[in-house]
Amino acid sequence: RFYFVDSVGLVTTKRGGALQAHKVPYARDDYEKIVDLLDIVITIKPTALIGLSGIGGSFTKETLAAVSSLNARPIIFSLSNPTSNSECSAEDAYFVSNCRAIFASGSPYDSVTLGDRTLVPGQGNNMYIFPGLGFGAWLCQATKVSKSMVTASALALADLVTKENLDLGNIYPDLTRIREISTDIAVKVVQQAFTEGLATIEKPVDMKSFVQAHMWRAKY
Repeated sequence: RFYFVDSVGLVTTKRGGALQAHKVPYARDDYEKIVDLLDIVITIKPTALIGLSGIGGSFTKETLAAVSSLNARPIIFSLSNPTSNSECSAEDAYFVSNCRAIFASGSPYDSVTLGDRTLVPGQGNNMYIFPGLGFGAWLCQATKVSKSMVTASALALADLVTKENLDLGNIYPDLTRIREISTDIAVKVVQQAFTEGLATIEKPVDMKSFVQAHMWRAKY
């Protein structure tokens, strides 16, 4: 159900020319050549746009309007960094979708007020996951970081999103809670490492206390 788009258009086996090796596994064989992103959206009817292009403004207002017309809650992730390379701004995503977009960006955006509603864009950045993932793997001296440990990190982060976050349009927890976030993620990572037999230390009785006892605090 994923459709990849590069500088030539929709990645398909029928668009002519040889595909680079890393694109071959993702090439569609059910569509001919489609170049323009707006035409791709109209044809494919996606539920989400995920921007990793590094090309600022590539999610035009017309494209945002098209995906918004197809979905009650269009998912628009404009993940390229820095902000100048972002595929669209938070304001454009919210304005064009009439505040219905589920938006996240790679770089931070300020809150957006439209009418009587204020929305807080989430920052889809590895800063939420990596500290707890790395810390947990190190704490239990895991022999490797498995895919399941990464998945456990993501699920732990999702569990920390509150109703208040969602009401503000933010699909991530507040960054002010980063120590709590990192703690919970590290706990889940260590637990998963033990489940998979990857941990090489004695299993702690109280996992959360074990993690908290080893966290560095900037106090002198």
